[in-house]
Amino acid sequence: MLEAQQILDIWQRASVPALSRAGLALKQFSGLDFAVTESEVTMVSWSTMAQRLQRIFTNPLYVVHLQAVGLFQAHILLVFSDEDSQRLVSALMGELVELPLDSMGESALAEAGNVVGTAFLNVFSDIFHAAWEPTTPRLLVTTAEALIEEVLPGTTVLVTEAMFRVTEEAVSAEIVVVPSLTH
Repeated sequence: MLEAQQILDIWQRASVPALSRAGLALKQFSGLDFAVTESEVTMVSWSTMAQRLQRIFTNPLYVVHLQAVGLFQAHILLVFSDEDSQRLVSALMGELVELPLDSMGESALAEAGNVVGTAFLNVFSDIFHAAWEPTTPRLLVTTAEALIEEVLPGTTVLVTEAMFRVTEEAVSAEIVVVPSLTH
């Protein structure tokens, strides 16, 4: 049985190809010129991630949540500031959208998160020769404080700082992978 640290080590190495695949998938999904790159991939405790969320982001946060079910379970969280959510959705929709995002904007953001999360899972599936299935994406409009309460403080998570480039926009996001080895 794999340990959480082994899973995160492998996921860390797979992050660059996963983001590349995510960029291609977003390009196919939207028809727009997309690129997704990472600036840093780190493994940290959830407590450290909580401090980072509170330091980097203002409220509200837009969080796309996918659960991955397969060889082991994991939660994939794509965390966007409200302004980065607005820029990404505006680029996808071809027009400026207002905040807070309406249901159409939320749906577009959730689908973009679904495409990115599924790309991560596909790369990981290729490495392990095992299938992972994502759940339907859930979009949470929340605060850093509320999100922090969702995960045990000692949990080790993988954080990928991602930069989405689409048309003239640059959008940053945090992609957080929370492995769970309990079934």
